[in-house]
Order: sequence, then structure tokens, then C-alpha cells
Amino acid sequence: MIGWLSGVVRSRDPLTGEVIVDAGGVGYQLVVSWQTFASVPEVGERAELWVHTHVREDVLALFGFATVAEKRMFRLLTSVPQVGPRNAIVVLGGFPLEELLRAIADGERLTLERIPGVGKRTAERILLDLKDKVTPLLEELGQTPSGAPVQRPTGDAALRDEAHAVLTNLGWKPKPVEKAIETVLAEDAPPDSLDALVRRALASLMAR
Repeated sequence: MIGWLSGVVRSRDPLTGEVIVDAGGVGYQLVVSWQTFASVPEVGERAELWVHTHVREDVLALFGFATVAEKRMFRLLTSVPQVGPRNAIVVLGGFPLEELLRAIADGERLTLERIPGVGKRTAERILLDLKDKVTPLLEELGQTPSGAPVQRPTGDAALRDEAHAVLTNLGWKPKPVEKAIETVLAEDAPPDSLDALVRRALASLMAR
């Protein structure tokens, strides 16, 4: 079982939310949340990711995380009935981890329902199963600063494309995504990283 990887980034695909890391001459393909994707460096640079190995009779998949806390939350989500690994990645991509934990701890069902693909029943099940379990993790995050996202110029067309791919991969429609990104970039203080651009565009989409 693979629990952690360190190697050179060979591919970053925002459309699928996947990265390939070359560790010892072997390319490991990992599915990641958009928060983790934003922290993965450019192709050719070194990256370190915590890994969950998902094994079933006909499936072997790797899920990567920038932090141990995100990996732990992923495992909590997959412990909820009818929330599989892919669903868990979608939920993790809905909000920054601390905000997601706080929403669950406070029983905010409507907040969870704002995540594309998360309906009323799924949100209720997550709250029922995890409301009391996320408190220790939330307290831990309050004592441990999170890693800063990799900074990238917002003027780069590639950054817009990455943000667009990340948001459509989360389930948002292309046209509203384009409008949200343009709105954010037109503000007086535009974001200076993929993480910030996606967060602010996501906030704009959810406010509609």
C-alpha cells in the first residue's frame, strides 16, 4: 500500500483533477482535490503528496493530498455510506478544508448542498455520520497553519484555463464559470494564485 510519494511532476491535468508523479522511474497517477491541485508545482519540479490507495476487486486507484489533515478528512468522508472516493474528492473540492469542517461541525446542510453533486440526502448523511467526528480535526487545524498555495501570475492565460477546468470538473457549467472568472479578474485586487482565483470564482458562483 502506498501512503506517501515524493518525486518529479510529469503531468498536471486540471480538467480531470489528476497529476502524475515520477517516483523512482515509475509514474504514479493520482486523483486530487482542487485545493491540492493548486499546491502541486509545475511539470519538472518536485512534489510530495500523502496518498490513499483505493483497492477493490476491479479497481486500483491512488488519491493524493497536500496535507495529512485532508487525507484524514477524505477517509472520514469515504466511511459515510454511499459516499465513495470520487464523491469524497468532490466534497473536499467544495470548500477549503477548514470551512468544510466547520460547516459539518455546525450542521450546515444547506452549505453542503451548494457543492455540485451533493444533494439533500447526501448532505444529511454526512452530517449524521461526521458531525461529532470532525471536531478534533478542526481543533488541530486551528493550531497548525496550512501551507501557502503556489503563487502564479493571474495575467497568464494558462491560469484562467486551469481555473476554468478545475471549476467545470467540480460540476459547474462552463458559461457561468467563464463569467465568474472574468468578474473576479476584473476586481481592483485580482487574485495572485490559482487557489485564490478558484476560491473567489467559486464564491461568486455559489452566491448566485
